[in-house]
Amino acid sequence: MPYIARREFVGSVVLAALAPMLGVGAMPLGSAWWEPAVHAAGEDLDALASALANVVRVQYGDRLTEADLTSITRQIRSGLERAESMRKVELANGDEPDFVFSAHSSSHR
Repeated sequence: MPYIARREFVGSVVLAALAPMLGVGAMPLGSAWWEPAVHAAGEDLDALASALANVVRVQYGDRLTEADLTSITRQIRSGLERAESMRKVELANGDEPDFVFSAHSSSHR
């Protein structure tokens, strides 16, 4: 089996769940069929947020109002902005998180 990065695997799992709603047939694991849409959106987060909100509308539109869809689109856009800002943070392989948990054995018995 070919090597698949974790992000690619998670993306494949999520998109496999969305494939029936988007009318896309079965795709092999690791196939990047969504990449053209992401590249078409480019840096335009509004277009990407709108496309993702459209998937929500297709699936749940009969239960959502226009105000709900507007709120969902705004939340998706906000999440995309946060993800973009996280990608800009440079991390080295040895960088540790803000806190490090260490369990100490207790002498209380």
